[in-house]
Amino acid sequence: MMNKITVAGVGTGSKAHLTPETQNAINEADVIVSNSRFVNLIPNDKKIIQLDNFNDTFTKIKNEAGKILILVSGDAGLYSLLPLVKKFFPDENIKVLPGLSSLQILCARACETWNDAEIFSGHGRELNVGAFLNTVERNKRTILFCDKVFSPQWACDKLKNFDDAEIFIGSNLGGENEIFLKGKPEDFLDKNFPELSIILIKNNDVYQFNKKHPGDKDFLRKNNIVMTNENVRAVILSKLELTENSVLWDIGAGSGSVSVCAANENLSMKVHAIEKNPDAADLVAENAGKFHLHNIQIHLGLASEIIKNLSAPTHVFIGGSGGELPKIFDALIQIKNSVRIVTACVTLENFNQAYNLMKNMKNFETTQISVTSSKILNGDLTLMKANNPVVILCAQT
Repeated sequence: MMNKITVAGVGTGSKAHLTPETQNAINEADVIVSNSRFVNLIPNDKKIIQLDNFNDTFTKIKNEAGKILILVSGDAGLYSLLPLVKKFFPDENIKVLPGLSSLQILCARACETWNDAEIFSGHGRELNVGAFLNTVERNKRTILFCDKVFSPQWACDKLKNFDDAEIFIGSNLGGENEIFLKGKPEDFLDKNFPELSIILIKNNDVYQFNKKHPGDKDFLRKNNIVMTNENVRAVILSKLELTENSVLWDIGAGSGSVSVCAANENLSMKVHAIEKNPDAADLVAENAGKFHLHNIQIHLGLASEIIKNLSAPTHVFIGGSGGELPKIFDALIQIKNSVRIVTACVTLENFNQAYNLMKNMKNFETTQISVTSSKILNGDLTLMKANNPVVILCAQT
């Protein structure tokens, strides 16, 4: 079957970086789709469709006959237009020609391999800042495609406390005005770079913590601040059914143990830890810092007021409501998207209130947990000491 559509990576847009296969495709194409950056690669006798509004451009392509070539920057397999082309033309036998990406050139300039690098893009898309910083903490190499907002300066400002980080910045790589710089994050805080830049962060002090779920002994503690028992916490996390893209409200965060475990398990998710006790909020921050977690945002104040200004959650855990449970649920049922709610109750009064608020919701269930742990007495004697039973209620809005 003939390929009607070919997607070709043209690298930096320099003729020197075109592969022979892509050059042949340009010569043989009947129609070439390109933005203004690459028109210098196209012979004058070719019909050109300007790559502008995607819907309009793809509609024009559908009305064309013959061989259609779509030119994309860098490599077609790396943050390119290819997924959209496949979506709009699902029945086409699309051919893909690889190109030389700025990522490859940057790593070559830096004399660094990139097979183990984690790759992010803030170019024309939303960047999950917490996930980006968590990744830098935990990996030897991280690469970021920049834009006007998520610029090299922005990244270096976020990384200025990473004392062992090396930064490699590239702009116009392979072109006449190429920029390639190496240094520490603080070296570039007052420098401006072109919008289409790329940076490689080399972390020489990778943070390693092998536990998916930290135990009680791993947390910093303060005597007057309650922490959910690690056995109960494991059930809570299971009942929450979190995913990497979840947005969690941890209401009544206490020591931050649920926030930390959730954030540590899913480094890309966003956690909002809500706490009215200033000492507890400080402890949440200390524990988030101990585990090098950047995807926890701490909010001090009454939950009913704070949640008015937060982005909508996908999941909510209520460990302590400060007497505001009805107000909190009034707010939750107004949220348009479905929300998974889990609450833990120790007293009968709190259980009764939560039960009445949740019993008519979808997928409602209750689970009682009674944890008994061993305690060494004098000599060789071991006592099994019971903790207070906890009732966990789950439902879906």
